[in-house]
Parts: sequence; C-alpha cells; structure tokens
Amino acid sequence: MLSKYRSSKAFVVSFALHAIAGIIGFFFWTSEQFIGNQDAINAVLMKVEEPKTKRMNRPKRPQVRRQKANVQTNRPALKILTSNAPATERGVVSAAEPTQFSLGPMNLSDNVGLSTESVAPQAMPQMERVITNPIKKVDSEERPKSRLVKFIERQEGPQRIIYCVDLSSSMVGLKPRKLRRILGIMTNSLEFLEPHDQFNVCTFSEEVQFYQPNFLSVSDANIADTVAHLEAAKPVKSERYPDKDMLEALQETHNRGPTIVVLFSDGILTSGIPDLKAIEQRATTDIRIFTMAIEMAEDFPGAVLLGALATHSEGEFWLVRR
Repeated sequence: MLSKYRSSKAFVVSFALHAIAGIIGFFFWTSEQFIGNQDAINAVLMKVEEPKTKRMNRPKRPQVRRQKANVQTNRPALKILTSNAPATERGVVSAAEPTQFSLGPMNLSDNVGLSTESVAPQAMPQMERVITNPIKKVDSEERPKSRLVKFIERQEGPQRIIYCVDLSSSMVGLKPRKLRRILGIMTNSLEFLEPHDQFNVCTFSEEVQFYQPNFLSVSDANIADTVAHLEAAKPVKSERYPDKDMLEALQETHNRGPTIVVLFSDGILTSGIPDLKAIEQRATTDIRIFTMAIEMAEDFPGAVLLGALATHSEGEFWLVRR
C-alpha cells in the first residue's frame, strides 16, 4: 500500500514537471518564432529603379528665308528662264512661264555665219579720275616738334645758334644709342630753322673746335653736311688732363656772338670746384642757353649746374628721358 502511494506521488510530480517544462518551452518557441519572422521582414531588399534618360531630340533645321533684292541698274528688266517646272518646297526657283525673246524677222536665205568685214573699234569713253582722299604732303609745321624746336620758335627775330656737344673723356661711358638720340634731336631742329637763321657746331674735348669758322646759312646742302658731321662725332678719351669743360666751351662760343647756345654735356667740371659766380658770368641774358642732359638724376651735380646755366640765361633745361 505504501509502495503504491509512492508511485502515484512520483507520477504526479513527474507530470507536473513535464507540464511546467512544456509551458516554458512553448513560450520560448513562440518568442523565437516571432523574432525570426521579424528578421525576415527587415531583410527584404528594395530595388530602386534607375531614372530614365530623357532623349534629347535634335533641333529642327531652320527654314531658309527667301529675300528679294531689288538692284537698280540701267539695263531693261529681263526674265531668265531656268526651268518650266513650278517652284518646289526645296527652294528651287524657276520661271513660271518661258520668256519670249523677240528677235525680229529673219531671212533664212542669207548666209549665216561670222562676217568677214572689219569692224572699227569704238573709242572707249574716258573716265574722269576722281581722288576722294588725296595724300596730303606733310608740311614741316605739322610734324611733331621737340622741346628744342619749340624753344627756338619762341625767340623773336633771326637767330644765330651754336650747337655745343661735350665729347670729353667723361662722356666715353655714355651709351652710343643715347648719344645718337641727343644728336638726332639737334639735327632734327636744323630742319625747322627759318631762312634768315644761321647756325654752327662746336665740340669740346682736349680743345674747343668749331665746325666752320663762321656761321652757316640755312640751306639743304649746309644742313646735310652738318648732319654728317654730327653723326661722325663720338667721345674720345683724352691723353692729357684736364679736358676742356662746358664753362670753357661757353667762353669760346660767347666770343662768336650767338643768340642761342644748345649745350649737351654731363655737367662735370674739370677746371676746378664749381663756382656759382663763374656760372653767372657765363650765363648772361643776351645769350640764351638751352642745356640738355641724359642718363642722370635730377639731383646729380652736373644736372644742377646745367639747370643753373639755363635759369640765369633765361633759357631752358631738358633732362631727356625715355
């Protein structure tokens, strides 16, 4: 009896444990099934359709516009027959009707061919030549004028001009093209002189030399010879010291009695320390001095002396630049 009771009790306990295990297993199985279904839903891939490429149609060919040009001529209007076909949409222009050419009565009994008679050529009418834009001869007054030319033209009455050029040893370092430019300005001013003017050329290095002992008249031959003389001028290094400077050259030119002295120099004095009183003595108002310099600064001692000469003589100082 006791053994039967124990077996029943064991059966009940076993049944209860199996029931609990079944319930727990059922809950675990449903949760795993729900999670699996949820993963399956999230894993679905969406296929995105590619955007369709819009086809661009080629632009239509523009229609050809027909323009009618009216040309005024002295000939009678003629209608040229190109075709008897009507006008088409492709732009072929044709005559609507054939043109009737009136040739007059024809005698077919006569010989047809080229005539053997000589035909006298008719004289062609001569056409009058009309020049709409004649070439104007450039006058000397229309050419560009340098400051030197304008300075000379401001002076009243006949002028006696001496062109004084520094060719001393201190000018050897001057670039040849710049010397040629200064000499070109001088020779250009010769072409603007008036017939009643006179001129001469003076160069100074070891000595003060004049091109001619007396003043030259303004003529084509004298100007050409003077230009050739200036083009051959070049600085020469002296073998003795010191060279003649611009103050000594002005003293020599003063004895010739000019009204204008055109002086080109670097302003370096070899006769001693610059003396302003000596400059005032050389720069008198009866002789106007037009001084020229190149390749130097405005505060260079030589430029200052050249400016003082021009100021005291009521002349003008020109520092030639580019």
